[in-house]
Amino acid sequence: MQTWIEELSQKRLAQRSNVYLLETFDFKRLAQFKEIVKKQNGNLKKLFGANPKAVYDYNLQRSKIVNLTNDQPLESMNPIVELDTFLTANGNMVLIDYVFMEEHARMIVDYLAAWSQDERLHKNKSTVLVFTSDANLFPETLRRLCYTITICPSTEEERRAFLQELADEIQAKFATINQEIKIDVTEEVVQASSGLDLHSIETASIEAFYQNRTFAVSAYTEHKIKILQTYDLTYTEPKIGFNEVGGYKMFKEYIRKKVILPIRDPEKAKYYGVSLPRGIIFFGPPGTGKTYFAEALAFELGLPMIKLNSSDLLRGVVGESERRVKQITRLIESLSPVLIFIDEIDAMGSDRGKEISTDSGVSRRIKNQLLEWLGDRNRRSFPVGATNLLESMDTAFIRTGRFDEVVIVLPPDEEARFEILKIHSSVRRKMPLKGSTKDHEKIWRELAKDTYLWTGAELEKLAIDAGRVAMENDTKFIGMDQFREAMKSTQINEKARQDMIRHHFDVMNSIENVNKQFLMEAFNDFDKHTSSKDGDSGRISALIENIQNK
Repeated sequence: MQTWIEELSQKRLAQRSNVYLLETFDFKRLAQFKEIVKKQNGNLKKLFGANPKAVYDYNLQRSKIVNLTNDQPLESMNPIVELDTFLTANGNMVLIDYVFMEEHARMIVDYLAAWSQDERLHKNKSTVLVFTSDANLFPETLRRLCYTITICPSTEEERRAFLQELADEIQAKFATINQEIKIDVTEEVVQASSGLDLHSIETASIEAFYQNRTFAVSAYTEHKIKILQTYDLTYTEPKIGFNEVGGYKMFKEYIRKKVILPIRDPEKAKYYGVSLPRGIIFFGPPGTGKTYFAEALAFELGLPMIKLNSSDLLRGVVGESERRVKQITRLIESLSPVLIFIDEIDAMGSDRGKEISTDSGVSRRIKNQLLEWLGDRNRRSFPVGATNLLESMDTAFIRTGRFDEVVIVLPPDEEARFEILKIHSSVRRKMPLKGSTKDHEKIWRELAKDTYLWTGAELEKLAIDAGRVAMENDTKFIGMDQFREAMKSTQINEKARQDMIRHHFDVMNSIENVNKQFLMEAFNDFDKHTSSKDGDSGRISALIENIQNK
């Protein structure tokens, strides 16, 4: 893998530009380059085709210039004008750090534009390196004149060498006080630190050592979680699988075949010429357990899960949202393989053609960024979207290659309602139910019949409310009376829900990459296992017959 310094050297030798924008959040990358300058004692001809007469470091925040070849500071009333003189008069190199705000970029943008096109810099091979958190802080016109290098957080080789250097340094320090410390840099540690930049690796390693006297794998995961929290993302290690999600046997079997099997056995998929799935969208009414299914899918795949809300992703002022999206998608990929759960994905993927733009085209540019990320062939994250407004999404988001599957999540059928009630009152919560196991099953079975078209969320609330009724009345055990009392607080409009199911079918039927056979099988299976509270199972049958005859 080509390092960022190798790429920089290659592009400078080819005279790609006089100015290079180096994207990184890692301050150690600047220190890394300064170390190269010192080690080479200014002899950079091999890297850049010429030896600069001097290498100057301009710190924007302090407005200070230092000559790195002799570590001498230069006093100047106007540093940027001084640098202009250095670059145009002699073959020099200038490092500018650190641009992380638009006001920093505005301070130097005119000079960068001039330097990028200046024949004198080209002739004497003067070079300008700008360390920045995001090249998009600069105008697009300037970015076209410069060359941008996105520095990856860390390569496997870098992490292995860097961790060993840290271990050796710590061991040497303890040796000076006659304490023998042994730190093993295992392959597990090298892999666990994947996705972290060098500064974060150093921080996590030192914290791990002082807590455990070793480089613990868990320390790097914890550090990643802290980074994600700064972006309002939630990183979890899923604890529930499909066995803990009640009912939905046909749905789960479909997901196992289409998603889990090829991802968990890529060699088998390759043998049969089957491409690995790129993503899936769960479409269904609110409360039908789409979030639970996403977490269970992550568990079945053996992947951690990052939860992302579309509204959080898109919030912010002009410019800020674009940088936020770029930073978040970059971070997600650095942590992959990972399942990324995108709640309310319709907000992220709304139809660009129907938008009335009031933000100078920012929304459109953000959505184009997201489309580019989702369509990237090298993407290693597995996105799972959840929505109840699929019809409002831009069809570009739900094409094969971004999301291969769109699957409907219906309200639970009678068997699923039985399983959900059982799980929420005896598995996840050890509620003091009245009677024997057979009595409990009788209660759940009767309640399942009487909760026609209830969602999983409403059934979970029913179990909780039954416990609350028992607690408020100081009843030792929870029985049917408590469940009946709890049911009074929830009223279901059956016709509205049937209309909603019909609408969901129509939406699904209009989308190209929907498995129409599975769609009909899912509705038929729902009918087979569904009964209403009046014992009339024909209502859904009539609904499906109406749908099939359309």
